[in-house]
Amino acid sequence: MSKQGPIWRDGQVYRTQPLPTGDLRGLFLLSEAVITATREALVSFAIAGIRDGGHEGLTFWAGREIGDATLILQAIVPDADHSQQRIIASKSAVGNAARAARACRLGIVCQVHSHPGSDARHSDGDDKLVLLPFEGMLSIIVPDFGIRFGSLKGSCVHQYQAGKWVLCSPQSVKAGILVVSPKVDLRA
Repeated sequence: MSKQGPIWRDGQVYRTQPLPTGDLRGLFLLSEAVITATREALVSFAIAGIRDGGHEGLTFWAGREIGDATLILQAIVPDADHSQQRIIASKSAVGNAARAARACRLGIVCQVHSHPGSDARHSDGDDKLVLLPFEGMLSIIVPDFGIRFGSLKGSCVHQYQAGKWVLCSPQSVKAGILVVSPKVDLRA
């Protein structure tokens, strides 16, 4: 468990409790198209709040566990209440997202949301606001409203492990989340 003190950002404390750290558990195969769709959604939230400095954004990633791997195939953009320093999806919005995933025989396996600045760690509120977390679920925070989101580099990947959110080491994320390109051209 990490021992850092409070995390300050823009003169406010965002984390007062220690943030456990560890390694990502499991193998996740992530479609590159999901990253592209997520960036588009996060940027659309930021632009929607351009008059007050940009808004945080949210997507859910839908996928399916097959054996010891989780395939992530779809980004679902919920209806959400958003502002510069928060984004909240109601229980009914999360339910609608889950139904959309189930329509494709998938389930919600990850929540992705943006933060306004460069700090992409969970805040204390982030720990509590993920509805219905389950063992192995991912929560990814993307910095700078997601404007430059094109890979997991610079993002913080958190995983729900033994009843708490754990910030996963970059090395374990690199080894455990494989981004799959929609096209591989092997012509010489």
